[in-house]
Amino acid sequence: MRSLGITAVIAAGAMTFIPFVAGAAENLRVGGTGAINEAVRGLAPAFAAETGIAIQLVPSMGTSGGNSALADGVLDVSVSGRPLNAKEKASGLKAVAEMRTPYGLVTSLAKPNALRSAELAQLYQSDKPIWADGTPIRIILRPSNDSDTALLGQLFPSMSEAIVKARSRADLSVAATDQDNADMAEKMPGSLVGATLTQIKMEKRNLRFVAIDGVGPSLESFENGSYPLGKSLYVVVGPNPNAAAISFVAFVRSPKGVAALREAGLLLSVE
Repeated sequence: MRSLGITAVIAAGAMTFIPFVAGAAENLRVGGTGAINEAVRGLAPAFAAETGIAIQLVPSMGTSGGNSALADGVLDVSVSGRPLNAKEKASGLKAVAEMRTPYGLVTSLAKPNALRSAELAQLYQSDKPIWADGTPIRIILRPSNDSDTALLGQLFPSMSEAIVKARSRADLSVAATDQDNADMAEKMPGSLVGATLTQIKMEKRNLRFVAIDGVGPSLESFENGSYPLGKSLYVVVGPNPNAAAISFVAFVRSPKGVAALREAGLLLSVE
């Protein structure tokens, strides 16, 4: 895995104000993919203690919305759930750090059986899929342009075609945001949705990861390669990042930042 650092940049919805140390002189406006919301909240105290800068979280923007807001100067930092596209790069946006988190399938079922990666596409195309205990599997989809939709297609054989076919079913639900996705999954018996470890852990969701090919997602299994499924999240800054943004990028690369990321279920990619 590689860091996307740029030496010229660093040398080493409604807004949510996160508590920080007294006397903070600056705010850092952060938004983007919803999967990172609680991880950002988790980083905020250590970042404020280190820099005196308060994080101002703008939730529910999504990757494209966050990157657009960054380009327009509404945000100081965006966290993207996918690599920057050509238009975003042309606007001067730069991905300056990459974080990785295990990605998998979660369910409200108390004791889900393991699934095989080779059978998932067939399961998504089935009219009436069931869990091993007979409970109906209720699949929740994401919008066709969502980064998780593309990721599922990349991670599992024939999944892109299976998702296209599944969209023709009137009984399947579609979740607009990461938080909608988890909310629906918690309320729906036998649910099955894609999600990141960082979101499920940090939001303390009442959902369980399904073992894939006999292995469940954890930082340990992800690091040792026994669980290979993951998602990259990119810290993005604008063409002329302010001091607060530069401080944030430096912090997430520091030993304290790396430790805080790990606590949130995230691994900083290194060169």
